[in-house]
Amino acid sequence: MSDWKVLYRDDLDQDRISRSSPSEQAALDRARQLYFDERAEIYRIEGPNGMILRKEEIMRWISANIKTQPTFF
Repeated sequence: MSDWKVLYRDDLDQDRISRSSPSEQAALDRARQLYFDERAEIYRIEGPNGMILRKEEIMRWISANIKTQPTFF
């Protein structure tokens, strides 16, 4: 099991580290959830063996993978 963690600043201005995610994709999904639902500022994602996804890469992925909310009329 891989160990991927999102480093971010929450809406109370506290630096935080997310719980472990099993994959890079799961960590990106968690970053998206933190960004949109909890209004967090994402710093980076750290993976196994020192792998790092920088903020710019994460934000590009988030903007390319926005889940649209259903519109009800």
